[in-house]
Amino acid sequence: MTLHLVFAACIASLSLPAYGESLRCGGAVIDTGDLISRVRDKCGEPERVDIRRSPEYDVYYWYDRHHRRHSRVGGSGEVQVWIYNFGSTQFMNRLTFVNGELSQIDTLDYGH
Repeated sequence: MTLHLVFAACIASLSLPAYGESLRCGGAVIDTGDLISRVRDKCGEPERVDIRRSPEYDVYYWYDRHHRRHSRVGGSGEVQVWIYNFGSTQFMNRLTFVNGELSQIDTLDYGH
């Protein structure tokens, strides 16, 4: 009996949806990693866009005899934050793109 319950619980957990960062726009699902062009094609133009430059560094580590050392090699990257407002009955969404790739999706308050 106990083995059957454990087996049933395992099967039930497989049927649960996987929750990741995604957004539904009409019939399309937008996920982190999508490019700006795909998001714009599927969701349309955002209500607001903020663009800024952000430092982007690669850190390299090496060890000498007694200490861990590092150096930074970098440039800058473009960060775009898009706000989608789908109306007063739905939550607004903030999409953050780094160098043209969707890196984060945040759900905000109800729209207007």
